[in-house]
Amino acid sequence: MTASRSSDPAPSVGSEMRYKIYTSDEGFGHLVRQRAINDQLQAICPELSTTLQTKTHMRAAKLIFDDINYVEKFNNISWAKTPSGTPDLETISRDYADYLERSDAHIASDGGVNDYAFVISDFVYEAFEIANAQNVPVFGVAHHTWDWFFSKLYPLPVRTTVLRRLQQQARSAQQLYFPPLTPPDILNAYRDNCQEVPLIVRERIDKMSVSAKQDFKVLILDSGSRLLSGRMQQALEQLHKIDDIHFFVPEYFGIQADNVTLIGNDEVLLDYMPEMDLVVCRAGFNTISECIAHRTPLLLVGEALNPEMESNMLLMKQHGLASFASIGKLADRFGPTLYDFLDSEYDLVKRHMVDHEIPTDGARVVAEDILNRVLG
Repeated sequence: MTASRSSDPAPSVGSEMRYKIYTSDEGFGHLVRQRAINDQLQAICPELSTTLQTKTHMRAAKLIFDDINYVEKFNNISWAKTPSGTPDLETISRDYADYLERSDAHIASDGGVNDYAFVISDFVYEAFEIANAQNVPVFGVAHHTWDWFFSKLYPLPVRTTVLRRLQQQARSAQQLYFPPLTPPDILNAYRDNCQEVPLIVRERIDKMSVSAKQDFKVLILDSGSRLLSGRMQQALEQLHKIDDIHFFVPEYFGIQADNVTLIGNDEVLLDYMPEMDLVVCRAGFNTISECIAHRTPLLLVGEALNPEMESNMLLMKQHGLASFASIGKLADRFGPTLYDFLDSEYDLVKRHMVDHEIPTDGARVVAEDILNRVLG
């Protein structure tokens, strides 16, 4: 395992080169992260042509990316949730009972990658096997891996033979890239082919101009899969009682109040972050990364029994970069819970955000390293 912040630019190419991205169909974070890497790859190699394979969030993909090519196909990883957003262990167990057979079928049905110079997986295990079978360089990017995620659930809902297959596939990557706050267990499990890199965030954003310039501004987010939407709706219905704060919320919540701005479904919510005084959200890694990059304080929403969220919240709390509140407290007493945080912790979190020295040029580091490996 090595840490890298290489400043040596990768060599350029003289003719069109194609590469393919496989992204998990869970959430939007994979898409935003790959957009950041794609921007850097194309800055180095303007001739580079990109193809993205995903399905569930194809609409979001076309909003986040510019003019690229798409393959609409489900990438074989998902996990069932209860109505409260926690892992549904019984359904996960049932869904993964025949995973090995489905994985083999998924690989057999893939169109292949012979026409691509390299592949990036974020984090689709079959992509590693597909690329290796055709001698195409393949790289992985993640902050948590699905084998780690399932192994942290209790009782274990996925057979150990499945977990071993996933690990075997990921270990076949030429290189795996993990940003800060990746759980140490993952770094240890993939120590032979992993590289720690800075946070992977977008360098170019469509920064939004916002109204309410003089007000304290709070952006409230759910996940791309709207895991907390039911309880979050209860919290947002209390916003009209808070007249000294202006809130920005996704329009699908349908909240109407003088102190609320609705963000359209055709807008990238993260583009509002630089203008915010606070972001209230679940502890998704990409949202955390973007807030760190823009030095925007965070109030993270607790999510029971989700190992990724628990790990992210713990590590952010240890760095003093966020506080957290349960979704139950926010749903039942949003105003008092928010004011308690603002009165007791906000100034400290803001100071830590302003003063942190966490590097955020991971997209460039990953792009340069991949092209150096591919082009020699």
